[in-house]
Amino acid sequence: MPFERDSAQSVSPDSQPLLSIVVAAYNIEGYIEEALESLLSQPHLDKLRIIVVDDGSTDDTFAAAKAIADRDGGVHVQLLRQDNAGLSAARNTGLAAVRTPYVGFLDGDDIFLESFTGVVIPALSENAWDIIEYNVKIIDDEGRRLDEIELVTPDARGGHSMQHQDRMQFVDAFHAFVWARVYRTSLFDGVSFPVGRHYEDMAVSPSLYLKAGSVYRVASPLIGYRRRFGSITQKAALRDMQDLRTNGQEVLARCNGSKLDEFWLTVFDKLFKRARFVCARVEHGSFKQASDILVAMGSDHRHARSTLAKRGGPDMVELKQSDFDLRADRSIYFLKGLVKKVLRRSVDHQQRARRPRVSAQLSGSARGQ
Repeated sequence: MPFERDSAQSVSPDSQPLLSIVVAAYNIEGYIEEALESLLSQPHLDKLRIIVVDDGSTDDTFAAAKAIADRDGGVHVQLLRQDNAGLSAARNTGLAAVRTPYVGFLDGDDIFLESFTGVVIPALSENAWDIIEYNVKIIDDEGRRLDEIELVTPDARGGHSMQHQDRMQFVDAFHAFVWARVYRTSLFDGVSFPVGRHYEDMAVSPSLYLKAGSVYRVASPLIGYRRRFGSITQKAALRDMQDLRTNGQEVLARCNGSKLDEFWLTVFDKLFKRARFVCARVEHGSFKQASDILVAMGSDHRHARSTLAKRGGPDMVELKQSDFDLRADRSIYFLKGLVKKVLRRSVDHQQRARRPRVSAQLSGSARGQ
């Protein structure tokens, strides 16, 4: 059944919360209750604080979140509201309210799986780990499993000090989403999400890995990432390309001839590959400008190579700028769109309507399918 205040999981007066989850929410009235109940139905609830930031929603998102918070009585859920300023601003607002030693993130249309706190809280209780990372289950609107993102392989599970090879493993895979990890809150000292920018996780996660001194890896999915219908042909905007270039320029500015250059140059390479993927999905009217930005990213990289060479730094591998790859990506994108039109399926995201009462049991039965 859905969470109730007088459940057996009520908070103990002697317990101190260990972990805050910042939940950013904007116009997701059909999902936010399930997201919050996926947390409130967890074991170790006395160790958990939930900070919901409504980013100026214009639908019933705030009302839905408030209904949950009212039922909770303010014991676990803190509900904040701000004028619409974007995902980064909402997360920063939530971070400012965190008073626990650890913090995690949840987008308001995703869920935590039922094993989340059962695995994470005992590890946090050791106070030995700066980052805990785990795998991701991709789910549909009804919580059914579609796929899995493997951040942690079975042979890599467990905890140890953060080494250069761990950081390189992170950037080689570059699954940068912040919600696939829990962090020691102090890692965010001097670090914030860039307001008004897309691909904000790619701007923040690398710095957190450099600051972390230890990592604990869980080789199983603990979070459900919602893939909404239509995302296979999601369009990209020129702004996405501009933001990716800004991320890349910030990364290259960190290259100074030190041993960390390998790390940052690998981050840039991943950003460039993502920019090429995004460029292929920009609408026709903006495609020339998007292509120019991609070329400019290559120029940024060449300039950095030249500067590092003058400083006597290590040789940088030249970017592989392939017009063929870009054309191939764009052809595949249009082909997928054509297939969906033939099947008479919408190419737009479908917004789920608010449901009268969401059962927290979805975190068990339906998501295990």
